[in-house]
Amino acid sequence: MAHIAILGTGMIGTSIGLALKHNSDVTIEKIIGYDRNKNNMRAAKKLGAIDESEGNLRKAIKDVSIIILAAPVLSNHLLIEEIAEFVSQGIVVTDTGSTKNATLTHAIKYLPSDVDFIGSHPMAGVTGVGPEHADKNLFKDQIWVITAPADAKAQSVNAIFHLAESLGAKPMIMDPEEHDAYVAAISHAPMVISQALFRLMRNSEAWPELSVLAAGGFKSVTRLSGTDPSMAFDIVKTNRDQIIHWLNRYIAELDMLRRNFEDLDDEDLFRLIAQIELDYSAFMEGAIGRQEESNMEGTSSDFGALLIGHAMKDKLDEMTKGAEQRVEEKDLARRMRRDI
Repeated sequence: MAHIAILGTGMIGTSIGLALKHNSDVTIEKIIGYDRNKNNMRAAKKLGAIDESEGNLRKAIKDVSIIILAAPVLSNHLLIEEIAEFVSQGIVVTDTGSTKNATLTHAIKYLPSDVDFIGSHPMAGVTGVGPEHADKNLFKDQIWVITAPADAKAQSVNAIFHLAESLGAKPMIMDPEEHDAYVAAISHAPMVISQALFRLMRNSEAWPELSVLAAGGFKSVTRLSGTDPSMAFDIVKTNRDQIIHWLNRYIAELDMLRRNFEDLDDEDLFRLIAQIELDYSAFMEGAIGRQEESNMEGTSSDFGALLIGHAMKDKLDEMTKGAEQRVEEKDLARRMRRDI
């Protein structure tokens, strides 16, 4: 890699610069940073993420080999329109936005045909914004999705593939529409669900009391409500249909759980809750896909059933013991009242 321009020196852009600077195996002659927010540019340079800060967009991308668009999605679209007027032939342009199909469509519409746009998305987001939240290890061992048009040059795709590896990430090729559907499920819909839960509690008449009681669990599950508003708006605007699809499925799942809570007996209800915990624990330990689809179907599912069976037995014993104790206490109280 020779010269690189990072357009957008917020948390993501500055983290990219820091990661490249701290990788001794990567030789980069110069990293130029551009941002409409001059404070961000100064901070990125002070942190050592960029070699030069440049407030003139035309100058920022002059003589570079790769342009990285690291602003929010719709801001990246504006940058595409602006650089289209003077971007040099043969330059590879990529982005870090979390929706891919809309950005690829925009790039095809505005960029010259002799400029390759290769979309990308680091799956390593945090809610913090600004260069002060940058981390040179942000992308280490994280998936970095690469979405390229069918007619993209192999060397251009390889350039972004190598860039992702240089940042410590694990590159993965994916279709843009497929990416947007999947990311809506595991990133965008959870953000909206987090916002909905926080909004529900915040609008409750009991909020003065709830806000005092709210601790780790509530703060953890509503963390994505702190997503930068510009970023959140851009995500919803450019991936609206996919987000709505997954929200509808989530609503259906909530309704099913509500009906199960109403209708299931204690044993089946415990089995349902225990199975969810078992599946989640397997996911957190690195399991990929559903256990019933694996070659170890018999062993893993039998073991899971065994674990749930033991846990359920203990819980039912506890409930039964408690019920027996309560009956004895009530009987004793009744007899004492009679004796008096």
